[in-house]
Amino acid sequence: MSIKLSHIAIACPQIHEVAEKLRAISLEIKSEHDVPTEKVRVAMLPLQVSSGVCIELLEPQTSDSPISKFLEKKPQGGIHHLSFEVNGIEDWAKKLEKAGMTVLPPGIRKAARGRALFIHPKSFGGVLVELEEIEHP
Repeated sequence: MSIKLSHIAIACPQIHEVAEKLRAISLEIKSEHDVPTEKVRVAMLPLQVSSGVCIELLEPQTSDSPISKFLEKKPQGGIHHLSFEVNGIEDWAKKLEKAGMTVLPPGIRKAARGRALFIHPKSFGGVLVELEEIEHP
């Protein structure tokens, strides 16, 4: 039996405000529709899936870890961030700056599988977004 990721849902007060921000990382609305049974409007933004897509579990190793701070607010844990695989992370950093996005310090950094940068949740409707350039052996 297999399981496949279907979608990641982000609640937002205004779909088009968040969609405009997602355009900065090349994500575009493909379709919109209402779901009357849930009393919501839905916009779908398709994306390419990395061949190495996975679920990442994060456990803090020190009390000053960003994950420790997250767990202070949500002791049972929860979704911490969305990560998108990219190439040319320096170019992405420039594109985000040009689009007015806030990249968290120190900017491009060492990550679990290569290099990454994190976009402040205020730039994406409360969702922390990681752009990851994976080093393939």
